[in-house]
Amino acid sequence: MADVELAILPEVPCRNTQFNMIYSPMLHYNPDECAITKISRNQITFTKHLGSGAFGMVYQGKVKDLEKSGTEISVAIKTLRKDASSHEKEKLLKEAKLMNHFQHKHMLKLLAVCLDGDSPLLVLELMETGDLLKYLRECRNLQASDSSALRLQDLLAMCEDVARGCCYLEELRFVHRDLACRNCLVSSRNRENRVIKIGDFGLARDIYKDDYYRLKGEGLLPIRWMAPESLIMGIFTSQSDVWSFGILMWEITSLGEQPYSAKANEEVINYVRAGGRLPITLNCPSPLYQMMLSCWSAADARPNFEFCLKNIIALRKNIEDALLSPVDII
Repeated sequence: MADVELAILPEVPCRNTQFNMIYSPMLHYNPDECAITKISRNQITFTKHLGSGAFGMVYQGKVKDLEKSGTEISVAIKTLRKDASSHEKEKLLKEAKLMNHFQHKHMLKLLAVCLDGDSPLLVLELMETGDLLKYLRECRNLQASDSSALRLQDLLAMCEDVARGCCYLEELRFVHRDLACRNCLVSSRNRENRVIKIGDFGLARDIYKDDYYRLKGEGLLPIRWMAPESLIMGIFTSQSDVWSFGILMWEITSLGEQPYSAKANEEVINYVRAGGRLPITLNCPSPLYQMMLSCWSAADARPNFEFCLKNIIALRKNIEDALLSPVDII
């Protein structure tokens, strides 16, 4: 478990491998087939600071003449610190190349890069509602009569959106290693327009510091989301991503509660290794909890993401919508 920057998605060469490699063969495309759009600095206007990370800042801004001449669109702009090393700059560009391969409705989209000046900028689609964890926690405060209040079908729709993004990554034989609500972004509060995307992860380790833990001198790890084989042996596969997806669904149905919140980090490790599992949440339908438990089975007994997605879609068709039971505000 190297001390890697979790902002960059790690890949592995095939679905069942037990070794983390730098590049996945399925992402080795001809660069000309998937060229990154480059824009100049004078096309960009910064409008609002969105957050700070270990690498630098993320801003809301506008870019003109990106889609066509005479137009201007709102974007998110990822920047590096002024004193960033050449290695950090290379890492940011590697992240851009990686994100540029992802073309899917439920993956955050890289729009362009700007290479003017000392430090590169990544221009990303803007998800105005922010990260899914913050959104879920804010929705705890809403009255049932509020048009933005979440209902049971909203929770299932969020699970479905993330499962669709995970299926895409699974098809690419790409292992994520940090699936969690904090690393998903929400497009809109309006349920007709709301899309959940597996997003840009540069801020999660700084904003949600309590969700990461330095294990025996290793890197900062999201242990409350990690499968036993990842905790014990440092093995990350699509199966360990399925475990994390089970935790993510539990987060959604608890409206953003921290997993194993009553336990310290070391206690979580021992509890999970001994076979302990999270309890069903107040607003979780029993069939969905049964799927979570299957995600938390032994590695070779876990479903794949395609199976998870089919089951979530079937559950959505067969279950009536309902108001949620109130959850205590954190």
